[in-house]
Amino acid sequence: MFRSQEVTDDSDGCGAKFSVVIVSDKFKGKPLLARHRLVNTVLQEELKSIHAFTQKTYTLEQLVKMLNGIDNLYTVSVSAPGKVILHGEHSVVYGKTALAVSLGLRSSIVIKEVNYHVEPTIRIHLPCVGLEETLPLEPTVKSLFNPKLVAGITGKFSWKLPDKLDHDNHLRRVDEFLHIIKPNFDALQNNQKNSLRSFLYMFSGIFGSTCLPVRSMDISLGSELTIGAGTGSSASFAVCLAGALIQLLKLKMSSGYDAFYDQSSEQFNPTEREIISEWAYNCERIMHGTPSGIDNATCTFGSIVSFKKGSKPRHLDIRMDMHVLLVDSRVPRETRALVMKVAALRQRNPAAVDHILDACDHIAHTATQVLEKLSSGKCEIDTDAEYQHLAELWDMNHCLLSALGVSHPALEAIRSLARAKGLACKLTGAGGGGHAMVLIPPSTPRSIVDSLSGQLLENGFIVKETRLGGPGVSIEM
Repeated sequence: MFRSQEVTDDSDGCGAKFSVVIVSDKFKGKPLLARHRLVNTVLQEELKSIHAFTQKTYTLEQLVKMLNGIDNLYTVSVSAPGKVILHGEHSVVYGKTALAVSLGLRSSIVIKEVNYHVEPTIRIHLPCVGLEETLPLEPTVKSLFNPKLVAGITGKFSWKLPDKLDHDNHLRRVDEFLHIIKPNFDALQNNQKNSLRSFLYMFSGIFGSTCLPVRSMDISLGSELTIGAGTGSSASFAVCLAGALIQLLKLKMSSGYDAFYDQSSEQFNPTEREIISEWAYNCERIMHGTPSGIDNATCTFGSIVSFKKGSKPRHLDIRMDMHVLLVDSRVPRETRALVMKVAALRQRNPAAVDHILDACDHIAHTATQVLEKLSSGKCEIDTDAEYQHLAELWDMNHCLLSALGVSHPALEAIRSLARAKGLACKLTGAGGGGHAMVLIPPSTPRSIVDSLSGQLLENGFIVKETRLGGPGVSIEM
């Protein structure tokens, strides 16, 4: 079944210790954890008398490539959700609690290492922002990677994030490099420029701290999210990219290199998710200047995230699977202008507006309690009653936001159609257009959902049926 290629006795007087290299075609198509379990099952009797057992597992093809100095060509696929604000729009600006939740709509990225017989390159395909780009690999490495590692000096692998000064410095080097290799860089659209800047920032930041070989690669991103519509498209992109680059490193390090991280996990562990979220936050700084951190946290961890100004976003241990219609009003809005509109209203009517903001805060906390009940899975929970409570909170939240002047006739039209079907609807995000969400309780007849979707489409809105609270960043097998 197995061929033992190499056995090393590491015993030091404190018990039997062995390091083993095992080769078998039984490993073909199996992740590392499954390979190790297979070996442990076969050796279960022998392992009872062994103090420490370290194994490296290869297929014959992998071993031949490694012994001949041929790197494996890896393909990595990672996806991440978008996000919407559930409660706390605008009140979060004034220190109140906001709740963000992951969307069933996702972005996905595929990174393929490839062999090119001409100059090594990085090919980037981002159709969602209309970007097709080819970057020369060797100048990128020489210009942006750690110069000591480029020169061949080995060092410990580190995913340490740049601090604020390093962030600015590193981004400056990326911008200088882009202006050299792309003289027309400034002519690109903003989202194209920021996508390129974010990619090079993260690629050189993550890979540039290692001495691992970098090959030519093709990178493709697809997304079900609308760009610039308040559904976390930029954070979803950044989380996908960080996750894919880190997963690629994990794979390369498990093939004959010293592994700094446990490679046995088939998904990202909590530590890796924290790292992914922090890298994505730095990319959000490139995209938006001063992000809150709630978008990257929600896209990374999934489910529901609580946020309060001045505090780190907090992932809540609530299992959610909420059915909604996400309705695009097709009315563009400018978040900054809407925030300023609320600020001006508060300046004229401080007491009244502060009461509205306090009420929004109360709704966010109450909604959290209701969602915790639904998540508990206890038999005595009356699901219909709890969804009715959520519907009341959605209605009140929308009306409070409307009182702040951030609704729009298109949003009110969507809400009117939903209410005629007995369903709760609220705006999400800054308002003034953008998206509305319709809550679909589990007991809702399918005919009601189909009828409402049809009416919304007839009125010129874009409707996507999806779920809230799904998984965060995930490795696609």
